[in-house]
Amino acid sequence: MTESIQGSNSEKYTHGHHASVVAAHSARRASEAAAFVLPRLSSPMRLLDFGCGPGTITIDLAEHLLPDGSVLGIDSSGAVIEQARRSAVERGVSNIDFSVNSVYETGYDPNSFDAAYAHQVLQHLSDPVSALSEVRRVLRPGGICAVREVDWGASALWPPDDRLAKFFDVYHRVAKRNGGDANAGRRLKQWFTDAGFDDLTVTTSTWTFADKGGLKWWGEQWAERILRSDIATRAVEYGIATEGELSEISQGWLDWVEAEGAFYAFIQVETVGVKF
Repeated sequence: MTESIQGSNSEKYTHGHHASVVAAHSARRASEAAAFVLPRLSSPMRLLDFGCGPGTITIDLAEHLLPDGSVLGIDSSGAVIEQARRSAVERGVSNIDFSVNSVYETGYDPNSFDAAYAHQVLQHLSDPVSALSEVRRVLRPGGICAVREVDWGASALWPPDDRLAKFFDVYHRVAKRNGGDANAGRRLKQWFTDAGFDDLTVTTSTWTFADKGGLKWWGEQWAERILRSDIATRAVEYGIATEGELSEISQGWLDWVEAEGAFYAFIQVETVGVKF
């Protein structure tokens, strides 16, 4: 999915590419993650998916653009690009290509794409407006850019737990230290405006975890990611949390999965802008 960072060597992708992260990202599909823009995408469009990660959304978008459309997915991580390529072959999707590239300087000619898409990418960038400006440059006049970003600050958790309160503090502080913004969703409209896009359409949706399967999926992945992904590494490196504190947070997520009345929801902000 389109969650991996694109940028210079100085950029730090908050989540990293630990197996627990890539597995979570691989579960995402265009039917949910790109639902806000799918009606505006049709063959024979050519689409750029920037920050494509392991490519599950990207491949879905390519299938959506059949028979004559095509998709190019780019990401700064060679490992996830290779995984995306393998997945495309396994699914038999051929109107797609993947490349290791930076969204800050893609090198593509102006008017190269009819549409661009990203899922959970701009929140990790130190200069999201520059990234959007480059995307605008490579779009044809009338082309659209569609982005979905979480807003971690617009969430609801039950039951209260000091360990999970610590999790959100650690997450926000690591993201900020890395140069990103965990509350990116609320800034998305402004970023699009600053990058020169017009005729903006802004919508929201929610991720909700309340049933047994959803609670287990969300809680268990974060119980592992807070111990083993780059978030954990950076939290300790930056002096934001100790390994002991991260272990307590991890157990907090596991206990939350089994807690009576357990519930978690937070918003996603979706923006589509047009290049005139």
